Amino acid sequence: MTVQQKVPDVSGLRAERVVVVSLMKSGTHLVQELMLALGYRIYGQSRIPQEIRPVLNDGTRDRIVRMVHGDQAAEALREQGEDAFRAGSDQAWEALGWAWQQRLGMPLVNRYGARLTQTELVEQAFRRTAGTPFSATPENTCWIIPELDIKKVDGTFVEEWAQTGEPRILFMYRDPRDMVLSMVNFLLGKTVQGFGNFSEFQVFHSILKSRGSLEERLLYALSDPAFPGSGDHERMLWLLNHPNVCSLSFEEMVGPQGGGSAEAQLDVVRRVIEFVGADADPGKTADGIFRRDSFSFFKGQIGSWREAFTPRVERLAHERLAKSLELYGYPA
Repeated sequence: MTVQQKVPDVSGLRAERVVVVSLMKSGTHLVQELMLALGYRIYGQSRIPQEIRPVLNDGTRDRIVRMVHGDQAAEALREQGEDAFRAGSDQAWEALGWAWQQRLGMPLVNRYGARLTQTELVEQAFRRTAGTPFSATPENTCWIIPELDIKKVDGTFVEEWAQTGEPRILFMYRDPRDMVLSMVNFLLGKTVQGFGNFSEFQVFHSILKSRGSLEERLLYALSDPAFPGSGDHERMLWLLNHPNVCSLSFEEMVGPQGGGSAEAQLDVVRRVIEFVGADADPGKTADGIFRRDSFSFFKGQIGSWREAFTPRVERLAHERLAKSLELYGYPA
């Protein structure tokens, strides 16, 4: 007989590490702004400027260098002086971050165009840190990723989370009809900073541009199972149902400026604050979430699909998305 281990109660304790699983085009910028407001630094699969990335103290730098290079190499790097140590530890952290993205099921490329510059060092970090806990990554960090496929993620991460309740995991989703429309607009380059140079996005940009109308583009996006974001809702359904995951939707997060309500936004912000154990005022925090200058921002409105979908597109959307709409509670 197997005895199920009870997850420790970590409520009330501030989470040092948070993983946000935010489906592509579900409003990642909203949850990113929220986590910044709660004092976290940001890392992961998003457009993340240097000024909001993790700040490593001396002890964390030393730990990362030893993990990636070993004790002897760490001591030798120390002897080269402060500048060399900082440069070497920055490289080690970059490699460790990419190694962990692999362990979380992400490809070795950032979807928004970041280039992998140290392939050999990443491979070394991946080998040397295999089996190390996620708790060895930098503190006060929020990792943002577009998926957490339970069939791909490293089992030691799942085991650590199941046994300790850490890291805290948040799951961000949105009406799949609005996500399809948003992805089409994103891949057409209509957002503030475009879609970057990731090869997958370039491919679908070309396909969409070859279609003559928005209707044709939407029909294609709903038909191709390889289109970015296709099937994400069903693959991530386990997150929506897990009792130790805090789920939040775009419709709750966006607030009045995006067609939602202040009450729903305040409620979800309060829920996240309690979940991660942050010391913050929900009202003041909610006020700064909606930003029109976000790189991926286009309209940021609830229910935009109603204006964009023709009857033909709406019929196909219902056919292809009916299961996801039902499972996530969106009216068909």
